[in-house]
Amino acid sequence: MKQSYFGDNLYALRKSKGISQDEFAESLGVSRQAVSKWERNEAYPDTENLIAIAKFFNVKIDDLINTPIDVSEEINSDPKLDNHVEYIEKEDEDEDEDEDDTAPRGSSAMSHIWDSVPFAIIATIAYLIIGFFIERGWEIGWTVFVLVPVYYSVTDCIRRKRFSSFNYPVLVTFFFLLFGMLYGIWHPLWILFLTVPVYYPISSAIDSAIRSKSKK
Repeated sequence: MKQSYFGDNLYALRKSKGISQDEFAESLGVSRQAVSKWERNEAYPDTENLIAIAKFFNVKIDDLINTPIDVSEEINSDPKLDNHVEYIEKEDEDEDEDEDDTAPRGSSAMSHIWDSVPFAIIATIAYLIIGFFIERGWEIGWTVFVLVPVYYSVTDCIRRKRFSSFNYPVLVTFFFLLFGMLYGIWHPLWILFLTVPVYYPISSAIDSAIRSKSKK
């Protein structure tokens, strides 16, 4: 399998521009978490974002993915930019510490305890109990598996202290399936999905307000 240099290249190119992950994410219309995962090679952008990134840095997509890009000369050519990049690096490190800190403190410690819970196994056991002891249990009980990503999404929210990282669409899907199968009210229950595009702007605004308040 051919090695991808995308994450390293994206990191180097962003630093060469002297912009933070937040600034770059805003220019693409994605979350800072997405940019962070791209740079760590934990995830990759879709085709549309990949094209946008290539245009942003004026590089070819093939070079962006398959060729190591050396931008050290560009970065070192301007002392002012060096200082700015150093500041941005510190800023990114602070943000990563906020998200990935594993120290047992407060809600973060609790979230790591929850992360250790084998919720998928618990969901499987719950499904078997529902199937054996409740009428129509096999038919309806499988919806408990939809709660697995919801559960870990909650722990992620607690760790990052960000409502916008919650997997709200999956929770809506769970209620839609459960009550639809229980009571046959598929219509107008589909209206629940109309709350999905509303949730993220509101939750992002709340997150921004909380971060701004915490910095004061």
